[in-house]
Amino acid sequence: MEPVRLAVAGLGWIGRKHAQLIVEHDGCLLVGLCDADDHHAAVAREFGVPFHANIEQLLEDEAVEGVVIATPNRVHGMMAEACARHSVHALIEKPIAETLDEARRVVHVCDQGGIRVLVGHHRRHSPFIREARSIVDSGTLGQLVGVSMLWALAKPDDYFDQDWRCQRPGGGPTLINLIHELDSLRFLCGEIRRVYAVASSAVRKLEVEDSLSITLSFENGTLGSILASDATPSPWSYEATTGENPHYFRADENSYHFLGTAGSLSFPRMEVWRYPDELAGWQHPLENLRHHVEEADPLQNQLEHFCRVVRHQEEPLVDARDGLRSLAAAVAVLDSAERGVPVEVPQS
Repeated sequence: MEPVRLAVAGLGWIGRKHAQLIVEHDGCLLVGLCDADDHHAAVAREFGVPFHANIEQLLEDEAVEGVVIATPNRVHGMMAEACARHSVHALIEKPIAETLDEARRVVHVCDQGGIRVLVGHHRRHSPFIREARSIVDSGTLGQLVGVSMLWALAKPDDYFDQDWRCQRPGGGPTLINLIHELDSLRFLCGEIRRVYAVASSAVRKLEVEDSLSITLSFENGTLGSILASDATPSPWSYEATTGENPHYFRADENSYHFLGTAGSLSFPRMEVWRYPDELAGWQHPLENLRHHVEEADPLQNQLEHFCRVVRHQEEPLVDARDGLRSLAAAVAVLDSAERGVPVEVPQS
């Protein structure tokens, strides 16, 4: 089978990472790169592929089957429209867009253009997340009662040298980081119905939040909580505990806890706690069974899935409408924090 011909739009860190993964994979071929900043032409020279200043030029000049859109969020919609005009499928980095209206526009133009969209919520391709979903779906935990999530780390000061990370609408940990947590919870626990959030910017005193406390209600009755901060030294974040991102110090700790009527699960150590027989209650001992997970790079798994999506061998694990719903949950968090009231999460 001929390799899938892919291009990358946007050559920041994540765009270069996607390009490197494409080059290293036998099932696909990197045929071009584009970025509005001409300085990134050096990246194209490094990979030995053509460089273009805009996506229209790329799509007109190269035979492309799929594009990885890794540009700033504000131009995701424009990029998706260009792909739809040229009947080229797209992997759009999360979030699908910067606003809900723009995200709905992406859904519409891609539907009209008949192209397949995979939104880059790459954690759904993580072996840890997949195993957690398998445990929850198997009934091992019984009826899911609640989930508690802790995401806390200290971003370095130079992280905020880029103005967009400090400003609305796209900056702040909710849209940059916690949208991953919200998407994972949707995947593992079901649709989020309502959120109630309190945010603070007391540490950095920026326009955007640095810490949040979020209460969640799910459609199936499950309750959830997220305590998050990007301003504190801590080993308790998804990135640190799973070790999936080599840029983070790895800690053998848990960051999620799932609580059910028949047992509980700590993540990512994947320890199931439950009573070994019919005797139940706090006076009886719990057994602890740890599930083994073979580690793998979720970004590589996502790329392989995207190739199969382009070939029409699989449906997108996170399509445009799914990406819209995760963005809606994140926007509801910000809305709740601003207004000081619970907010219903729109489902379309």
